[in-house]
Amino acid sequence: MKTINLYQSFRNLFTVFFTLMLLGFIVSCGGNDDEGGDGNGAGINSSHYKITVTLNGVNATDDYVSVVASGGNHQNDSSLWKINGAVQNGQTVVGLNKNSFSGATKSYTIETNTPIAALSASIQVINFNSTITGTYKIEKDNQLVVNETINLTADGADFTKNYTF
Repeated sequence: MKTINLYQSFRNLFTVFFTLMLLGFIVSCGGNDDEGGDGNGAGINSSHYKITVTLNGVNATDDYVSVVASGGNHQNDSSLWKINGAVQNGQTVVGLNKNSFSGATKSYTIETNTPIAALSASIQVINFNSTITGTYKIEKDNQLVVNETINLTADGADFTKNYTF
């Protein structure tokens, strides 16, 4: 069994920390409450997001997978997310790991319950044995804005992306 080296662990931790810091900054600079919107705390620049991740070939023993979505709205709601239709109560940040994709379910949809002012979404997949294939898509207000293909064939191959809106 291979393990992730110290550099990769710090890089992963830094990515999550930086994502949360950036999101906090974006949400705190959201302006005043008189921005208009839908009357439910969603400002003029708020949007609905949907992230669809499909991964095939993930080995729960050896591979590394981290899928994280973090968001905020003007009401500071704590239940912003649904994963495959199930509301994630009390969570402003949601994530999936290698165990999520090593069972029968290979595809997940992470979507917002309400419009949010900012989104930070990241994915990191490291292959340590067999081939990992899949897709990573982000929709903003029903428009496809990210469409990535994942094809990791070499031992140690890495797919790392971070998006902010």
